[in-house]
Amino acid sequence: MNHRPSQRNNLDNSMIPAINIVFLLLIFFMLAGHIEARDEQLRIPASSSDRELKTAELEIKISAAGSYTVNGQRIDQDLQPYMTGLGVSPETVVICHIHRDLPSSALDPVLLAAQQLGIKALHIATEHTS
Repeated sequence: MNHRPSQRNNLDNSMIPAINIVFLLLIFFMLAGHIEARDEQLRIPASSSDRELKTAELEIKISAAGSYTVNGQRIDQDLQPYMTGLGVSPETVVICHIHRDLPSSALDPVLLAAQQLGIKALHIATEHTS
C-alpha cells in the first residue's frame, strides 16, 4: 500500500494561506472604499491667476448674512424675477462673489436663476493670492 499524500492534496493545503490573504484584502477594500470625508461647507479657493476678470454685465454679491446685492443694489425679492426685469439675456456674463464662510447652498438661488434665464457664463470670483 502506498500511503504517500497525493500531489493534489498538497496543492490544496498550500493555497489556503493565499486564499486567506485574498479574502482579507477584499474585506479591507470593501470597508476602505466606503470611508470618505464629507464637508458640508464649500470653501471658495484662492486663485493665483494673473488674468483679470472681464467686465461683468451683472455682478451678484452674497454677504455673510446671506443677503444678495445685484449691481450694488440690495435685493429683498427672488433673484430670477429681478434679473428678468434687468433684461438679462443668455449672453449676459454674471460674476458671483460669495462670502467664504457661507454653505454652498447659498449659491442655489443664483444657479437656479441663471438656469431659468439660460445664462451661459456664470463665474464665481475668488481671492487673488501670490
